[in-house]
Amino acid sequence: MHEAVSVFLLYLTSFFSLINPLGVMPVFLGMTADLSAPQRTRVVKRAVVVAFITLIAFAFLGKFIFLFFNISTDSLRIVGGVIFFLMGYEMLQARLSRIKVTDEEALDAENDISITPLAIPMICGPGAITNAIVLMGDTKGFDQQLLLVFS
Repeated sequence: MHEAVSVFLLYLTSFFSLINPLGVMPVFLGMTADLSAPQRTRVVKRAVVVAFITLIAFAFLGKFIFLFFNISTDSLRIVGGVIFFLMGYEMLQARLSRIKVTDEEALDAENDISITPLAIPMICGPGAITNAIVLMGDTKGFDQQLLLVFS
């Protein structure tokens, strides 16, 4: 039981730090400033579902993709570390960008921003995908796979 809790906390904290929901929130609010509350809710739900499906797909199919391209998990760990470092360095720069949306674009924004900028790459970026693949490769049974999916 103690091992399951520590593994779950490892999975949860690594995904939380890579996805960075507190950092995504201001960007989301800025991008959806012209949308109504129900439209924002639909955008959030769609973005989270698409990001979840993408992460699960890469977690379970990533090993086969690596076998096809003859990439080792250790090389992905190195690249993932570099990506994680670069993301942290970008956060330290604190560059903010304001996106202007016209009324016509605001109506189309509900369909557009939920998948492309929000789900992929903001919620489910390269670091989170790398993390899912590496952690799924390290699982030792169905119970740890289930904890990874739950986290």
